[in-house]
Amino acid sequence: MKKRFLAPQLKRRLLLLAVISLLLASALEIYTFGFTSGFVVRWMRSFFVFFVLISATVLAIVPAVNYIVKKLTK
Repeated sequence: MKKRFLAPQLKRRLLLLAVISLLLASALEIYTFGFTSGFVVRWMRSFFVFFVLISATVLAIVPAVNYIVKKLTK
């Protein structure tokens, strides 16, 4: 049996984070600059930035803080 690269739960979370990042980047770019030249490049850059920041927060920082608080309150 082949070992999966990503667990299904992690894959679902990453997909959800990607969709949220894409929608947030779209809203920000359209509101700020509109559909001018270079829209797609700015859109992909902002998507990547949002995806990295949101993913790092949701997948690393929040669980670490929860773990530390749980250990300190015992």
